[in-house]
Amino acid sequence: MHAIPAQPVRREAGFTLIELMVGVVVGLLATLVISNVLSVAEGQRRSTTSGSDAQVTGGLAIYALQRQLKMAGYGLSTEGSALGCVLTGLFNGAAPPDLPPTLAPVIITAGAGGAPDTVRILSSSKASFSLPTRVDPPYYDPIALDSKRREFVVVSTQGFEQGDLLAMVYPAPFPGPGERACQLFQISAPPAGNIISRLDAGSWNAAGFPNQAAVASVWNLPQGNAATSAAVRQAAPPFLVNLGAFTDITFSLTPDFKLRQVQRNIRDQNATTRDLQPNIVAMRAFYGKDTNGDDVVDSFDAVTPASNAGWGQVRAVRIAVLARSGQYEKDEVTTTMPSWDVGTFAPVAGSVSCGSSKCVELKADVSSDWKHYRYKVFETLVPLRNQVWQSDFRAAPASQP
Repeated sequence: MHAIPAQPVRREAGFTLIELMVGVVVGLLATLVISNVLSVAEGQRRSTTSGSDAQVTGGLAIYALQRQLKMAGYGLSTEGSALGCVLTGLFNGAAPPDLPPTLAPVIITAGAGGAPDTVRILSSSKASFSLPTRVDPPYYDPIALDSKRREFVVVSTQGFEQGDLLAMVYPAPFPGPGERACQLFQISAPPAGNIISRLDAGSWNAAGFPNQAAVASVWNLPQGNAATSAAVRQAAPPFLVNLGAFTDITFSLTPDFKLRQVQRNIRDQNATTRDLQPNIVAMRAFYGKDTNGDDVVDSFDAVTPASNAGWGQVRAVRIAVLARSGQYEKDEVTTTMPSWDVGTFAPVAGSVSCGSSKCVELKADVSSDWKHYRYKVFETLVPLRNQVWQSDFRAAPASQP
């Protein structure tokens, strides 16, 4: 018999402990690399998206401002001598709390210490057209016992309707310095012929208000001499400005960084408040003024004019908003305060040199973590077309006697 050779013992194959540990380490390293790559990619995506958010919100914010500024002064600036007159009125027997102080296209209130500015835009609400009309004799007199206390004889009633809010614009003191005053009342009945009625009834028609007699300014001069005769030919008669419902729109920034629009209907004394865009942290505005009468804006400042002549110089509004990204970055991505490059074509109040240009600093440190956000500046220069159009109007010379 032949012996059967012994079979070799078959051993089971597998991983050693060292091999297993190496595999775990390699897997962990791969996971770490993948996590880091995804984290960086996601951070870049969020930064890009938040930058796009700032682009959209800032663009829409400046568009909303620009759109309303284009209508500033409609119906108010047609007769330039009315600009800057002091507004007074009685609503249900009391002075309205939010009545604009003056009849002007735009009123800029500068924020203290770099805080956001407030921009107030005034215009007539007439949908078709709004034209002033001159008051003719017999002039209005609040204490008269006849029709002079309830009727205005005017040159034209074109565009005037029952319910419209009107501003009686008085002549400036003549001779001598002084600004015109404006007093508000409401048309009580549909105009008939060349008569506008004001009855002592209704919200804006308190008894005896307007409370000043409307006369031509030359009535205060001594009569019977050559100087008076010349003055009569240049008399400044009272006139009426048709405000319709009188639109009053104010733009401001809320404490939680939203652009807020408050639209008031002054005639009806109601208001609508809307928060338009988020993450708007700063707003600066300047009047563009033509100080030398050459029809070119030659300076920018936020000083509100205090006279009719000063308002006549205002031709434009220059405004900027600072939009913030919605994404909080863990690192400080903004190390210096953002600035608005205003150029050098005309002086801008408060601007400083920044290289070869001029810049206005925009206050971004509205919170302690402001450096962890990204910012973008949006600006626009809006010609006040109603101001520009009226500035080119020249009245025909008075006829000689």
